[in-house]
Formats: sequence, structure tokens, C-alpha cells
Amino acid sequence: MIWVVTPPERIHEEEKIVADLLQAGASHILLRKPSWQTADYLDFLEKTAPEWHPRIIVRDQPEASSRFPVGGLHLSEKARSSIDTRTLQGFPLCSTGIHDTAAIATMPPLFSVLLLSPVFDSISKAGHHGRFAQPLPDKQGRQVLALGGVDASNIHQLKAWHFDGAAVLGAIWQQPGKAVTLYQRIQERWNSNDQSS
Repeated sequence: MIWVVTPPERIHEEEKIVADLLQAGASHILLRKPSWQTADYLDFLEKTAPEWHPRIIVRDQPEASSRFPVGGLHLSEKARSSIDTRTLQGFPLCSTGIHDTAAIATMPPLFSVLLLSPVFDSISKAGHHGRFAQPLPDKQGRQVLALGGVDASNIHQLKAWHFDGAAVLGAIWQQPGKAVTLYQRIQERWNSNDQSS
């Protein structure tokens, strides 16, 4: 399972690139724009073909997420600590980011997908060094995705460490014009690992 995380800044023709990535097979797009307001998220979703909404996960925006049939809601650590969990029960999927493997066991079960970071040295954040390039402890029945520095050169290592997939950002968006090709290369390496297991 490969998620693509959007870059924090707006990218030219981003709605088209997101649709192309989903068409190419990305499991989900994590729409993550820390500086955006609810209206910005609503505008993005309005400009995105409805067929893709079920595969878009929206970060920290329960209101925007409830106005479109999106695939789920992702909460940052800050939002997770301030939201009433009853708000989350109407979403098909709830995910959150964690920065410590011990959090896998302590996270409420409502969060069925956890994004653990940083696994490898970050591509998009200088000086953000990997800390979890190793086998995971018991995942408590959840899906855990690797985030941070994942690209076509290292994704093959994740299955041996019991990750269920990856969430990629820098490997895709440093060259937005090649986003689909870069995604396909990553997905191909992930799939080829399936066949060699």
C-alpha cells in the first residue's frame, strides 16, 4: 500500500497530478496543507473529480472531510490531542502520525493506519534523520506505513521490517512533472518485493 502525501505548498496543476497519481494506482492521497483553511480544502476537493474523493485522506479538517465522501481523516499529533474521538466515528478510515514505535501499542484503536516517521533520512526536510529503519514491534492489528525518506531505492526493505507500505512525499514532489513516473517506479519496487517473498 503506497500513499502519496501532498507537499505543504501549492503545486501548479496539483488536482490533475493527484488524479494522475490515483489513476496510476496510488492507494490514497494524503491531502496535507498546514497553512490552508477549511475553504482551501473545500476548493481543492470541489476541483477534484468525485470518483477520486474516496481515495483522498484529508488532514486535520473534519469539517471539510464531512462535506465530501473522502476516504478518511488524518490527524496530526496536535489535532489528535484536541479532538473529541466521537467526531471521528463517521469516517471510513482514521489515520495519524507517530514518532515512536511505543505509540503503536498506546494509540486508540480508532486509528487503523499509523504513519511512523522518520524511517529513513528525509528527502524533503534537511537534517531530519531516520530513526526507524528496523523491524517493527507488534503492530496491534493495525497497518503501519513508513514515512520519511522512502523512495525506489529503499522501499524494498520495508516488508522485511513488517511495514504494510509507505507514505511518500519528497520522492514524488521534488519533481512534480515526473510525479507519476516516480510513483510508478516506487510501486514497481514494492510489488517486485511481493513476488520475491
